Amino acid sequence: MELSPPEFDWSAHERNKYNDSIVLCEADQNTNVRILSHEPHAQSLYDLMVEASGPISLIKSKDLVQDQVYKVQVKTIDYAHNYILAEEIETRCNITIPLKEMVKTVADLQSSEKERIFLVNIYKVNDYGEYWGSQRKAQAVAFEMELFDHAENNTWFDVKITKLIRGGYVAMYKNEVKCFIPGSHAAANVIRDFNSLLNTTLTVMVDNYDATNKLFILSYKKYIAASMPTKVTDLRFDKAYAGTLTAHPYDFGMFVEIDGYFTGLIHSTEFENYAEERKNFTAGGDITVYVKDVTYSKGKYRLVYTCNPDEVDSEKKQWQALRNRTEDKSFPYKVNPDNRSIDIQIDGEDFKVAVETKDINENADRFAFVKVFKVDPINKRLNFEFVSEPID
Repeated sequence: MELSPPEFDWSAHERNKYNDSIVLCEADQNTNVRILSHEPHAQSLYDLMVEASGPISLIKSKDLVQDQVYKVQVKTIDYAHNYILAEEIETRCNITIPLKEMVKTVADLQSSEKERIFLVNIYKVNDYGEYWGSQRKAQAVAFEMELFDHAENNTWFDVKITKLIRGGYVAMYKNEVKCFIPGSHAAANVIRDFNSLLNTTLTVMVDNYDATNKLFILSYKKYIAASMPTKVTDLRFDKAYAGTLTAHPYDFGMFVEIDGYFTGLIHSTEFENYAEERKNFTAGGDITVYVKDVTYSKGKYRLVYTCNPDEVDSEKKQWQALRNRTEDKSFPYKVNPDNRSIDIQIDGEDFKVAVETKDINENADRFAFVKVFKVDPINKRLNFEFVSEPID
């Protein structure tokens, strides 16, 4: 005997699909608006919708897509149920946003109309076609796009290291996007105390993106390599730096790290009896050094340190002295006959600087002084701007 499946009652299904207990406004009754939601708060939510926007035609609404980001405008704040009713700008679809999913505070929303417009991510669409949104998730998506831009443009940014895990660290970008920094890329050299980086802010670059796990892999070492041409000019040739040995001394000398960023070599010839003195140094040990010289070759900077300030390169010393005398100060000047340079008059001496003829023609008659804002001993440059008043 073969049993036939019972016939499905489609008419009953259609009747149960809609919530006929909702009391509609007259305009919605006339346009045959039907309510899908069977949630306990469906009536109050509908009343808020009508109050905020007037009658809503569900037939005209365009479906929103889950996990996509949309721009919305707040219509009503329901303090009793801890949610916000917002309207998607383009389609006028209504989206419910729990207060816990908001980044902005209620005070923010009440401060101005501009604050009531923001992005949300649709994280849930229930069986009745209701949309639930999250500003937090939308913000995380926006921050992820920022990280992709950083990766494409090779720019650096700051993250906060929040957790030590196997192989490296968890770092947060703008407190929203979780990233990973391998231990081998979290410092300029070997890390001796992994806990020392916890809860610190680190400047990094995107090294890779793990598409499978949707995870950005970051690197401090990549940042060092990319930023060195800019940062190296901050080094001073008259300063004693607290250095740390990156490894045990080699036969030819010792590598030392300063400021957690710059790594250079103290050559064995800097010591009177290196064979004996090296026994007093171990990896991670402290040593006071001076920047002896900085050279550039094959796309890389080479830093040389010394323990004796008298051994610092004499030309770098002269430029450093000029830097100390002039940076952030103004001086009179005169235009040379070639009209392609000026002599800056510094403490009775004339310092010749090449200037484009166009800049001389535009500024010489208008400004009586120049302000030195950067002296670069490594590249032997003096950068200035024309100013009208003296600056001490």
